[in-house]
Amino acid sequence: MFPAGPPSHSLLRLPLLQLLLLVVQAVGRGLGRASPAGGPLEDVVIERYHIPRACPREVQMGDFVRYHYNGTFEDGKKFDSSYSRNHTYNTYIGQGYIIPGMDQGLQGACMGERRRITIPPHLAYGENGTGDKIPGSAVLIFNVHVIDFHNPADVVEIRTLSRPSETCNETTKLGDFVRYHYNCSLLDGTQLFTSHDYGAPQEATLGANKVIEGLDTGLQGMCVGERRQLIVPPHLAHGESGARGVPGSAVLLFEVELVSREDGLPTGYLFVWHKDPPANLFEDMDLNKDGEVPPEEFSTFIKAQVSEGKGRLMPGQDPEKTIGDMFQNQDRNQDGKITVDELKLKSDEDEERVHEEL
Repeated sequence: MFPAGPPSHSLLRLPLLQLLLLVVQAVGRGLGRASPAGGPLEDVVIERYHIPRACPREVQMGDFVRYHYNGTFEDGKKFDSSYSRNHTYNTYIGQGYIIPGMDQGLQGACMGERRRITIPPHLAYGENGTGDKIPGSAVLIFNVHVIDFHNPADVVEIRTLSRPSETCNETTKLGDFVRYHYNCSLLDGTQLFTSHDYGAPQEATLGANKVIEGLDTGLQGMCVGERRQLIVPPHLAHGESGARGVPGSAVLLFEVELVSREDGLPTGYLFVWHKDPPANLFEDMDLNKDGEVPPEEFSTFIKAQVSEGKGRLMPGQDPEKTIGDMFQNQDRNQDGKITVDELKLKSDEDEERVHEEL
């Protein structure tokens, strides 16, 4: 068996000058060149036997690539395979982490492409070979399937699939509470998650760190009824470690449809009035005029404000829970009732806090 550790086409990082000298010996990223009359192979030879129809971008220097491979010698004997480990091989291109021939052979590939890369010894392990699996002066052949790739500088790619027929006067923004359906997959089509499995849209407050950064970005600026495709690089998704059900360093493909949006509330607020609050707030809450506001009176008052369109509760949460939390915040001595001295608007509390700090 091949020794444990990195796949056979990996290499201890080469000095930059040595790497550049080796790469200069190769010719571009094309089909390479073989010596005439059956002589030794001079350059990397690339055979592209499956190229996806859509190829918006090709692998280039500095990209991080995830791919599967089978490695064989010229006689067909296999010496290594990522499939046997049930895990892609992941690496940066052009930074000396892999043999120069593979560095060159992966450039120019599309996502989903399959290619055969034939590497001469001087761009692999040279005259000495390596370990007990790669003999000296061996020509290496890799059948590669590029799963996906990204660049650490990539942003979310957004493509509109359809827009609502009616006029859209408002789009989603930070702080909005949104409901949306989504399908999430890898770029090779492997389905990961879908909101349709739950029978209801997903809910989130934009900018509240409730979803991955790339999805949060992709949901902004949408109209209700709009459908989008989002391509999210791993540094804006689940990173190098991945997550439950998501491989490490995976680029994610989302199809999202915005079902609804509501204006959110400022941070720290559970309820806001659309205009100024009542001038005699405590007296209006104290329905039986006994100088105390129990939970029932408090709840009745807040619900009336909402139903009359004078104010609104924080969206996305059970109204009863929100009102209960509001009451607990005002019942400062926790005796089950609010007095006039306890009742304070959050804006007044914030102002008092500023004065205390001053």
